[in-house]
Amino acid sequence: MSLQKQQDFLARLFTDEGLRQNFFIEPEKIGAENGLSETETEDLKAVLPEELGFFADTLFWKRLREVEKLLPLTKKVSGEDFAKLFREFSQDFNPQTVKKHFEDALEFCRFLRKRNSTELARNAAKFEQSKLEFYGGGKRFVICKLDFDLSKILHPDAVISGFNFERKLKIAVWWKIGKKHRHFLI
Repeated sequence: MSLQKQQDFLARLFTDEGLRQNFFIEPEKIGAENGLSETETEDLKAVLPEELGFFADTLFWKRLREVEKLLPLTKKVSGEDFAKLFREFSQDFNPQTVKKHFEDALEFCRFLRKRNSTELARNAAKFEQSKLEFYGGGKRFVICKLDFDLSKILHPDAVISGFNFERKLKIAVWWKIGKKHRHFLI
């Protein structure tokens, strides 16, 4: 197996808890299904499951912390559910580009928008997804329709608990001309 395929399998093994559990139950079968030689399978079996689990957890928490930095509003609105939802999301998604944290954050926003979470959380994810697509995706113009006025909680020190969010149509706009960026809510 090529080095790239080994690395891809290890990445999946570290991030996919189900695959990891199945590998330790039936290592030869899972190894063969994923193109590992008998020697490669034996080498991986020699690593203690606890060590693999610890390393996998370390990778999960690193990914989570990086995504939290890119999605502060979504984290604030989702509260404790943010980490639970990211764990669920991360079981099925492994970023493939060089901008892994950016890709993680974008895909997590898409995941949250499809979930049966609160409308406020879906709006926050939609807002931050649009913002990431503008700043990191090289777009010159982005419009995002929101169902809530998020302007009152955009400040990092804003407190959400006890805050009354009423439905109010808002439009977020980002545009760039030359080197000048602008953002506003209508």
